Amino acid sequence: MLPTSTSILIIGAGPAGLSCALSLITNGVKPQDITIVDAQAQGLNSSRAIVIHAKTLEELDTVGCSDNLVSEGNANQALSVCSGRTTLVQADFPTLAGRTRFPFALIISQTETERILEERLAELGLSVQRPYRMSNLKGVDDGIEVSFENGVMIKTAFLVAADGSRSMVRSLSEIGFKDPGTGEDPHSDSVRNASHKEKPLAIADVHFVDDVSPSLSDKVYLGPRGLFLFFRLSNPSVHKPIYRLACLMEPGTKDITKDVLQNAFQIGLELPRNQTPIMESVIFSSTFHVRFAVADQLYKSIEGGIIALVGDAAHIHSPAGGQGMNLGIRDAIDLGRILANILSDPMRSNALEVLERYSTERRSLALQTIKMTKALTRFVLVENVLIRKVRNMIMWILGRLPGSGGRLAYNLSGLR
Repeated sequence: MLPTSTSILIIGAGPAGLSCALSLITNGVKPQDITIVDAQAQGLNSSRAIVIHAKTLEELDTVGCSDNLVSEGNANQALSVCSGRTTLVQADFPTLAGRTRFPFALIISQTETERILEERLAELGLSVQRPYRMSNLKGVDDGIEVSFENGVMIKTAFLVAADGSRSMVRSLSEIGFKDPGTGEDPHSDSVRNASHKEKPLAIADVHFVDDVSPSLSDKVYLGPRGLFLFFRLSNPSVHKPIYRLACLMEPGTKDITKDVLQNAFQIGLELPRNQTPIMESVIFSSTFHVRFAVADQLYKSIEGGIIALVGDAAHIHSPAGGQGMNLGIRDAIDLGRILANILSDPMRSNALEVLERYSTERRSLALQTIKMTKALTRFVLVENVLIRKVRNMIMWILGRLPGSGGRLAYNLSGLR
């Protein structure tokens, strides 16, 4: 049951919302001064993100989560981009050893990440309240009143939007959300109508009948049908191996069956059919269209309260490079520190100035990430056969330049 008022209300209990709550508590805010809610009746409802980079692990270490995450995931030393059996480029994460205590890319499903974050939050004395689906908000003299579909109302001084790309908080706050290149809202009717002609990206978690050779997994393949991603998610010493697949489907594809995925797997890895590992079952599957957008501002003052955005509520972009969840978690932990400092000052004298700086800095990072992932997406989704061959040749040459693997790992790590 929700209190009638709270100092900080977090809407959304995905990785960003949970990380913000953890950051608040570890920076001195009492659990009883925080309320975190989610619209879902149960957590861990979907899984998209699969990689946590070094800078994000450093931030999660400050809230006591990194060791548990590392013990459950796979600490990958390399990330390879291949064409068939040929490695074109490879990120060499051990080269980061002098910069971080996490010189690897941690491969772990978002489902497991959320579970570990929520367990840590419970250890610190705070539980997620479910299901509470927000319906309205309004500014009042001493804060913001938030209403939920079940009729419950709560008042808060600080409202954190961690409720995803279709954020109700952002929408009701009238904060714009647009592709910085086109100026279009990714959820507008025109963009949705155009999506019917685009190839959706399918993702799935699967089991295989037999063990899969390690030489095949943990790679991004640029095959005849474009991008095909294949990673082992679970640590085989802890669980039966679960593998993540991601690939482009034909426009209008809706049913992601085991047969469809098996065929895409064989084509994507360019294996002879009699040498292709056989899928046993599909655990989870989904499709979506790649979109790019950033909020016009990441905080807004409304009457007597303040709204701040984190994660997908603040920015969305291609999954290329595995940056989305990472950027969102770092937003959230940074915001948690800021709000904790503001709450420790009874006068809250520089609150707006500090939040303006947060908005400017995090939005700038989001714009940089959108620019990078747009370029990567265009590069890997080339369809013309001749251009693909030229692209692969260029990547092969670049991948053999001295230090190229270290530079790529550094760019992906978030340590810059």
